[in-house]
Amino acid sequence: MVEHKQLSKAEHEVLIRPNPAMPWRLIKKIYLVFAIFILIIALFLSKFNVYLAIPFYGVEVLFLGYALYITALKSSYFERVTVDKHEIKVEFVNGKKVNQFNFVREWSSFSFKSSTKTQHSEITIAKSGKKIQIAQRINEKDRKVLFNLLKTF
Repeated sequence: MVEHKQLSKAEHEVLIRPNPAMPWRLIKKIYLVFAIFILIIALFLSKFNVYLAIPFYGVEVLFLGYALYITALKSSYFERVTVDKHEIKVEFVNGKKVNQFNFVREWSSFSFKSSTKTQHSEITIAKSGKKIQIAQRINEKDRKVLFNLLKTF
């Protein structure tokens, strides 16, 4: 998913997000439904004195919660490319961790490498031997749209 904002006449910002697996609210609802379902099964089994299975249901709820939490963390990743008159700023944001790279606009260039049968397409920004690949986590169609958008700046 590519979002473009024009901050001023000469400054543009592009947000690049992978398609999220699920929103956080939906993840919490799914976890709650599964936890209630597993609790009902555990209570049903306790009526028949099958107490040895109940701890395994608790472990199952913990593993499910951990997996859904990791899914939510992965969907918080995004990239921000800011282009103004003098500078190109690329930020990779994963939760609270931010990796930022600055390039002088006149000395930098965007390049697009088309996809092959074994490799996805690539968009890179390069300056004097230093290359950074952007938009690795989006699909081919969005990558082409992004490159055409970046060429216009």
